[in-house]
Amino acid sequence: MKNKKQAVFTVFLCLFIFVSIPCAYSQQEFSQEALKHFKRSLEYIMRGDYYNAIISSSNVIQLEKNSAVAYTIRARAYLEINEIDKALADCNKAINLDRKNAAAYNMRGNIYIKKGDYNRAISDWQAAIRYNPDLEEARYNIELAKKDQDK
Repeated sequence: MKNKKQAVFTVFLCLFIFVSIPCAYSQQEFSQEALKHFKRSLEYIMRGDYYNAIISSSNVIQLEKNSAVAYTIRARAYLEINEIDKALADCNKAINLDRKNAAAYNMRGNIYIKKGDYNRAISDWQAAIRYNPDLEEARYNIELAKKDQDK
């Protein structure tokens, strides 16, 4: 069950990022080098190679310090290797850079649930839905969290 949920989240994240990269291009100029690292970090995430995803997304951040998408990718990788505080810091940075970053809110909700903070998790998932109404994983997570809280 966890692997299926993990796979679904990875697909949602990748779809979000593949849509976000062209949007980011329209807002600012990215170097070809940064784009190369973006693509690599996504490939590493898809393969489950989280350490290399961290390296590639860190390279993007070095080149493009205001890339909310790069912080979101790196947060995902940190979360997968259980570096919860680093994942949370990257989600916070991504949200500070882009207040409508549904993927970052969704991921931060996942981090808060790992920390046992149901209220913050639900609040972030609701924000994720507000900015991306099609984000079914967030709806599902809210439902599960509310059931857990009622126990």
